[in-house]
Amino acid sequence: MPTLKQLQYLIKIVEENGFIAASEKLYIAQSALSRQMKLLEQEVGFEIFDRSQKNMQLTPTGQYFYQNIKIHLSGMQDIIQSSQHIAQGIHRVIKIAHSSSVIMDQTKIQALDYISKKYQIQIELNTLSSEQQIQALLHHQIDIGMIRPPVLHHMQQIHSECLYHQPLYLAINTVHAKFDTLQKIKIEDLKDELFVSTPHAERGGLSYLVSNLCLSRGFFPKKASIQSRKISQLQLVAANLGICIVPLEFQSILPPQVKLLSLEQNTLMSEVKCIWKQDSDLDPYVEELVQMLQTKSIWKP
Repeated sequence: MPTLKQLQYLIKIVEENGFIAASEKLYIAQSALSRQMKLLEQEVGFEIFDRSQKNMQLTPTGQYFYQNIKIHLSGMQDIIQSSQHIAQGIHRVIKIAHSSSVIMDQTKIQALDYISKKYQIQIELNTLSSEQQIQALLHHQIDIGMIRPPVLHHMQQIHSECLYHQPLYLAINTVHAKFDTLQKIKIEDLKDELFVSTPHAERGGLSYLVSNLCLSRGFFPKKASIQSRKISQLQLVAANLGICIVPLEFQSILPPQVKLLSLEQNTLMSEVKCIWKQDSDLDPYVEELVQMLQTKSIWKP
């Protein structure tokens, strides 16, 4: 099998148009360089150089070999460099998932951009439910998650750190006048309303939290004719198909036809957590990201 050094010698000989110039650039004796090329020809089983000519020339086979080796060797050098960067943590791709109810606002984007530039890493964002994020972490499909508890899946082998708490608000259509005169809206005031988001049987998250709040007040949310557990639930409210309960951060993506009303004087809170696998090597990235989001995402009444 030809060595990497022999192939690099071949490319340098062709680029310098001869053995003499190449040997000077490579700081190797011409005789040693010629010997390496003969060993290379023996190894591949064909003549690379046409030695009947006074000047250095490649045989047709040698020309084909040189052109393709140069292309593939360039790719090999890129692979080696990329591998070195990965070993050093440079240009590494970090896959981050977030629940659809965790809005990627400017605070989070700026924090991720800062981490990306500081550590010379690339960040790939995706949306997964809280339960799916846990499974993806355990199967090494993502590196970091941002979930909204509660979750039904166990959290063994997973680190979690609270990023922030925010109050829950009632999202209603602007033409919905029922609550305009109420100074304090309570959960039990919603028992006759249609909810555009109800919980999945096998998942936790925001809709599960909301249904538990309703159950604690003696009723289960009535289902609207069309439902969504994603941020599209706001579009259903905009169409006046029902109501939903959402965290304050949804304020940044409200359709014009939807307004938020305070619930129980902002005493009902929802938490967002950062999660990552216990055996990962991401602690420096995660710790700084968590600290930044904890500092910038503090809710002030």
